[in-house]
Amino acid sequence: MITRQRTICSILSALCLSLSACSVFGPDRPQRVVRVKVLADVPFRARNPDWEKEARDLVESASDYYEREFDIRLITQSVSAWPASERVDSTPALLSKLQKEFPVRARNDRYDLIVSFTAENVSRYLTAGRPRVDRIGNCQQGLASYAIVPIGKIFHYQSPDAEPELDVVALIHELGHVFGAEHVDDTSSLMNENFGYRTEFDAKNRSVIQKNRSCAFAK
Repeated sequence: MITRQRTICSILSALCLSLSACSVFGPDRPQRVVRVKVLADVPFRARNPDWEKEARDLVESASDYYEREFDIRLITQSVSAWPASERVDSTPALLSKLQKEFPVRARNDRYDLIVSFTAENVSRYLTAGRPRVDRIGNCQQGLASYAIVPIGKIFHYQSPDAEPELDVVALIHELGHVFGAEHVDDTSSLMNENFGYRTEFDAKNRSVIQKNRSCAFAK
């Protein structure tokens, strides 16, 4: 009798967990799709003849993470060479140039977010080499429109379940800012400034991303 009761309880618990999962990712909460325009700078293109595939694979790897954790899917709409020939050796300067040449008003609903990859030899621990976004996203002013991520070595996609490499973690971190996540002192969080190979968001930022996942991008 006790065994039967335990079995029934186990079944009910599993059912409750299943229903809970459905309430988060089910029909009432459809998958969020983010259309990404990807840009690759001169050094990124120069070091790998197959740079277009590498750029797509970086986005795909970050997408695997966000789809698994938040049911947010990143779709690469296009990959372009930019800047054409000029080398820009700092991410703040690259962001300024990006905003000037690809203004938000020119999107025309073709994409939601621009992700620019750079392989300039600038340390990510210096201001000039840090990954960055144009703003911390929110539902009032909209989500961020630009993300710049320095890539340290040539990336090769493995599988949807592969542990993210450092450059992918950097992209995941910046996408966290796109959806409103902010830096925290918690050294175990992916949103700590020195994120290393961490792959977990702290509870507060996880909640922020869940809350903002359906927000519109800035206009």
